[in-house]
Amino acid sequence: MRSRSALLILLALFLTFSSFPMASSAPGEEIDITISRVCASYPGEFVTITNEGPTVNVKGWRLGDGEGSVTIGSDSFIPSGKSITWAAPGSCFRELYPDERCLPDGDGDLVAKGSLRLADAGDQVFLHDAFGNLRDMVCYGNIEAQPPWAGPPAMLKKGSVLNRCGPGTGPGSWEMGVPGLFSMNTPAFPVTARPIIYPENALPELVREIDRSRNDIRLATYLMENWTLARHLAGAAARGVNVTVMLEGQPVGGVSDNGAALAYYLQDAGVNVWTMRSSSSFRRYDYLHAKYAVFDSERLFVASENMADSSFNSNRGWAAIVKSLPLSASAMEVFDRDMCAKGVDVHTLESSIARSEGGPGRLLGVLPPEPSSSSASASLFTSPYGIQECLTSLLSSAQERILVEQMRIDEGWLESSPVLSALIEAAERGVSVRLLLDSGLGTEDGNRLVAGALNQRAIEYDLDLECRLTDVRSSFGRLHNKGLVVDDAVVVGSANWVDNSMLHNREMALLLRSEGICETYVQWFMEDWKGDAVPPTIELPWHYAELVYGEPVILDATGCNDLSGVANITWDLDGDGRFDLTGPVHAVTLREGEHNITLRVEDTLGNAATDTLTVMVEGGPEGAVPWLLYAPLPLVLSLLLLRRGRRL
Repeated sequence: MRSRSALLILLALFLTFSSFPMASSAPGEEIDITISRVCASYPGEFVTITNEGPTVNVKGWRLGDGEGSVTIGSDSFIPSGKSITWAAPGSCFRELYPDERCLPDGDGDLVAKGSLRLADAGDQVFLHDAFGNLRDMVCYGNIEAQPPWAGPPAMLKKGSVLNRCGPGTGPGSWEMGVPGLFSMNTPAFPVTARPIIYPENALPELVREIDRSRNDIRLATYLMENWTLARHLAGAAARGVNVTVMLEGQPVGGVSDNGAALAYYLQDAGVNVWTMRSSSSFRRYDYLHAKYAVFDSERLFVASENMADSSFNSNRGWAAIVKSLPLSASAMEVFDRDMCAKGVDVHTLESSIARSEGGPGRLLGVLPPEPSSSSASASLFTSPYGIQECLTSLLSSAQERILVEQMRIDEGWLESSPVLSALIEAAERGVSVRLLLDSGLGTEDGNRLVAGALNQRAIEYDLDLECRLTDVRSSFGRLHNKGLVVDDAVVVGSANWVDNSMLHNREMALLLRSEGICETYVQWFMEDWKGDAVPPTIELPWHYAELVYGEPVILDATGCNDLSGVANITWDLDGDGRFDLTGPVHAVTLREGEHNITLRVEDTLGNAATDTLTVMVEGGPEGAVPWLLYAPLPLVLSLLLLRRGRRL
């Protein structure tokens, strides 16, 4: 019986193949409808057809695999550039593509014949028009391809989707991707922007935006482990703000007990908490690695740092808050599209993380004055793919300077990377390039290899390019930044310069253009570039002295030191803010009274430290002037010896 069915199928295929392809389904009618997408396994079977020609009524059109078929039974028009999808029962198509038109199996507009079920291992999908003409076909997996398919079947792995990438019927017209993948690049919009630097002012600025929110907050982050932030989010929920938090459910090393306790604390306080993680070995993005929030649908916060204690206490990172309705709307669209896949790779807290106890942390009291905002233009970019395209284009347009602060650059990028290639090409055409990379555990070896290769290239080709690793004397603990300055443009965001961030993670970045804002980030970069942010150590033999009028006091700063070297030592004897003496050792005589002498010691990188010495002088005649006001120590000693010799 099975062989007879197979013969009938082959006969039907022979009859239909003889008419493939035809230009139209009726005389004089131009039609360009093809199969554009095929998914054969979890997260659900579905087939999409797309119209690249004029609007077409696809009533009577049929999808089949040779064993079963579905026919569109009523008028159904597909405009030019639009699609329609058949989805099998249990398919997650609507969760993955919420904005697309779908005709699920069992819909009244579909007439089923047999059972259309796509085999995971391999199958063929045929598209016939209302006149029975074969319009398109797809062959994938471990089956023997039949004409008019040209070449071997396309490869389709479980949990993947085939996307059409070119015309024709062969494997070269298809590429494998991830179902439900969504990314966004926006044009530039006018905004007001506020630069933020970690760890100095990030936590107060985030708290400020949470506390001023009145309607809704959407927040997405890889890690959330700061209880102060959690307390303020819970407070927002308590006053009626709709707060939704999306967390990475499978971070490297797992969710910590502190992170779990904080997540449940938020949920218990009325915050909607969700996690992104794999289900049945499927997820759209390797990691939810973005760090962003949208407040009241009008203010967008994008950062390089997680919502963790180390971020606010020691990490170096950049962020920005922009006020813009269109950019906020775009970020909300990304958030909402990611959230749509509930039950696919977005799950409840209880189904993802075991409850833990902790907290409750503290509230921030009086916030520091709000930093000023400036006008700028801003664009939003996301990964997969979008941030890489943004960086490559921006670096290719560089004219004067490129400044990079990165936690890590993949050493494999030295061989092949559009981003690093664009950076090197900019240096070769005369752009000044500086890169600062992290030197911490887990990044040092790879970054040192990258730095060595780039610096060697700079020497060989006489390029204005230099790459450094962070210094242990820096003012921060870890360089976790992913920042970039190109001419008068700045990129802040979550994407490390590695393939996973560019091609597989959910990441988000802002591109800001403003000369004034750019200079703020440039200043921050140059402070970090110095490396040594530690001021000199001041060591003095004394801080308080009592003298008799006419007796000299020795000012001795020879004990002061700095790892980068002491460059300048100055003394202000009279408290007028102007330095009167330069050098490490002096002897001075002072008028009667109390004197506060200020010492300033500066290292070779411009870091400075000050200290104050107090001298009390007693016993001077009224109106008398000391025999020596001040002089370098050698002259003082000579005069003292000369005076002593005369007395003898």
